Amino acid sequence: MNEKHRQVRVWLEKVFAGNPIPQYEISERPVELLYQLMVKNEKRDRDLQILTEDLRQKADEYNLEAIRLAQLLQPVGLTAASLSQPGTTSLRTLTSTALLLDIKDASDTSYLLGMSEVAQAMTKVSEARVAEQRHCAHLTTKTKAALQKTQALKKSLVGLEEQERYQGPELDKKAKRAALIQSKAKEYKKQIQDLQNQLSRNGLEPHLYHQSVIKKAEELQTLQDRLIPLQARLDSYQKLPPNISLAKVKTEEVKRELASLETDLAKNIASMHM
Repeated sequence: MNEKHRQVRVWLEKVFAGNPIPQYEISERPVELLYQLMVKNEKRDRDLQILTEDLRQKADEYNLEAIRLAQLLQPVGLTAASLSQPGTTSLRTLTSTALLLDIKDASDTSYLLGMSEVAQAMTKVSEARVAEQRHCAHLTTKTKAALQKTQALKKSLVGLEEQERYQGPELDKKAKRAALIQSKAKEYKKQIQDLQNQLSRNGLEPHLYHQSVIKKAEELQTLQDRLIPLQARLDSYQKLPPNISLAKVKTEEVKRELASLETDLAKNIASMHM
């Protein structure tokens, strides 16, 4: 801040040119504002100086051109004062045109070059204008599409709000019911675990569980189904013809097979009652 304040102080002394400088607060914010004002003021002074020099140079050039024209007119006995009113008007028009075209002299070549530059500038401006119009049209189309999409989204939002208003209570009921079911499921799961632990403590064997009993019952039914045809075979063997030796052999085989099945059946029945 000290360097900026020093520059501001020097600038104020130059601006007031020996007159007393008004009092101002010496703090960061006021000094910063004065410094920005100084920078802008000095830039404007430089720009004005450049413009003044340019105008002075052009004035000198036009004065030289006026002297040259006067020298050209003098041999033929013409002066600016001797020109007619239309001639004076034409001369002023040429002068104004030269100023507008910003040409260095009043020759035909300078006028043609200046008009050519103006025509090129007009062409560039026209092309830029057409490009800008196309860009604006493109932006307008995109804006319309965005507005339509916005309207559609608003309608969808209104519909969803209506749906939420009507279905909200039902959804709340379902959510509460689902929460209750989950709570009950956890409670039942805990009860099942507690009962299984209690059965384990009471010495319940795994083979007495429902699944095991069902499996044993299925095995028992299978054995009983196998026993029925064997019993039928045994009955048929008892009715064999007088070939006693062969009949006895067959009968003994069936008896052994039947005894084995009855033993397995008894074991399964015993295990189901344990």
